[in-house]
Amino acid sequence: MHGYSTDSSERRVIPLLLALLAITLAWITSRLLITLQLSLPWWVDAPSTMAYYGILYRMFDVYLWKNSLVRKVGLVRVPNFAGCWRGYLLSSFDNHEKRHPLMLNILQSWTHIRVFLTTPTSMSRSCTAMIRVSDPSGASLVYQYQNQPLADAVKTMHMHLGTGELKRLGEDSLTGEYYAGRDRRTFGRICCKRDQGRFDPAAQRQARESPWSQGNFSTWRKTG
Repeated sequence: MHGYSTDSSERRVIPLLLALLAITLAWITSRLLITLQLSLPWWVDAPSTMAYYGILYRMFDVYLWKNSLVRKVGLVRVPNFAGCWRGYLLSSFDNHEKRHPLMLNILQSWTHIRVFLTTPTSMSRSCTAMIRVSDPSGASLVYQYQNQPLADAVKTMHMHLGTGELKRLGEDSLTGEYYAGRDRRTFGRICCKRDQGRFDPAAQRQARESPWSQGNFSTWRKTG
């Protein structure tokens, strides 16, 4: 995954709160060791404020930022786009006449994200991204992607860069637009809904390691 920026102020506030909590935990650990009259080996740096901070930051980045309580109190405003989404896109390539099926898989933490989009003829992955939360029309994910045509794609298709924007419509719907830059200059609309199924962890691992390794929808195998 790669980092993403956001216009939310939470990234200035939360690290400070985590640092204060780490200092508190280090002090409690120090007092506890004194009370219990325990002494640690010289090679153990405890209590370590930095160690506590690293553990807390990692926990928040991967797990706690999605917690409903954390969101209710307003600590986190960045929406969770993670998951598999299925839908279609309309392209100016064929004058928006045909719905092209797509599968959108988004991996996200509090600070990192990766967007994979698969169609019957190509696969793309994000290179940079930004999440906007202050837009009155709703939160949106703006990203630049690299597209790789599959072996059976038409000859006019080739690797290219483009830009996409996705907006949340409730919890389970996304809609947006894309623009393929340079000489392709195609554009279109994306509509999709969240897929509620579970996914094979091996398939997601494969996506992280080699997003171009599979050229069809079986890359994201549903289970259960």
